[in-house]
Amino acid sequence: MANTRELRRRIKSVKNTAQITKAMQMVAATKMRRAQNQALNGRPYSFNLSSALERLLPLINMESHPLLSGNGSGTLGVILLSTDKSLCGALNTNLFRLILASHLTSPPSREAGGNVVFYTVGKKGRNFVARSGKNLLADFENLDTVTFRQAVQLAKLVTDSFLNGEIGEAYLVYPQFVSTLRQEPAKVKLLPIDLESVIPANAKPDLANAGIQLEKSGSELDSRLRGNDRKENRNDKEKEFLFEPGPDRLLDYILVHHVQIKIYQALLETKASEHSARMIAMQNATDNALELVSDLNLTYNQTRQDSITKELLEITTAALAMQ
Repeated sequence: MANTRELRRRIKSVKNTAQITKAMQMVAATKMRRAQNQALNGRPYSFNLSSALERLLPLINMESHPLLSGNGSGTLGVILLSTDKSLCGALNTNLFRLILASHLTSPPSREAGGNVVFYTVGKKGRNFVARSGKNLLADFENLDTVTFRQAVQLAKLVTDSFLNGEIGEAYLVYPQFVSTLRQEPAKVKLLPIDLESVIPANAKPDLANAGIQLEKSGSELDSRLRGNDRKENRNDKEKEFLFEPGPDRLLDYILVHHVQIKIYQALLETKASEHSARMIAMQNATDNALELVSDLNLTYNQTRQDSITKELLEITTAALAMQ
């Protein structure tokens, strides 16, 4: 059994660790609030843009734009959004498992010469690609503040590779923010653009189950949700849209902007998921450290009591021997 001096040293060390994890938890909670608000506020715009594109595609010839048709290349392009730092639970591990479990690492039924290339954002994704021995074409820094300019640069790089025939398809892999306690790895097809990839079945924004408390009151949030429902019902009833200056002239801009918004929203979701996962991980670490301190204090008291009892026995034995 450890002596009291060693137990005091361990108790002090664990308490210091708990203070550090508590501070990291508070910092992550502050950043999490802002990141979650940005991710949730960006969902309606992304969804409405996808809805407009969904109405636009049936009105045009799918072969009229290179972003709508395949180019025959057997190479897959994967945009992997990860974090720069650790201490965020299994967030990055779940992304890597999704990639390994899907065909993104070894695409089946592709012509000879088919390959997979990666565009990464974050050091963890870059290290994963390097350890896996995959082709890394570009790596971007995971900035503390998400900017639309970064999404534009990444979208331009991927679309240029697609238009030049360097890649035949492009996928986006990122942690989707569901709630503070839940972040799910998601895989979204970016290129070529088709009706199935514009609005996936699980892409409808759900602010009611977002998992955080927004600054707006409950009544305002309910009215906003009811307003969104009325708009969706009205859009379902309207079968025709009037596009200015016309579907064909609008097509080039809206397709490029669609790819940019998809990447930008994924960057926001990644940042919200990162801070949420880190806050929960640091909270669990703090709770575990405090629990360990409690156990060590109990062990320390037992050891100290045993020592006192042993000394009393020695004194009593010595007194009896002197009689």
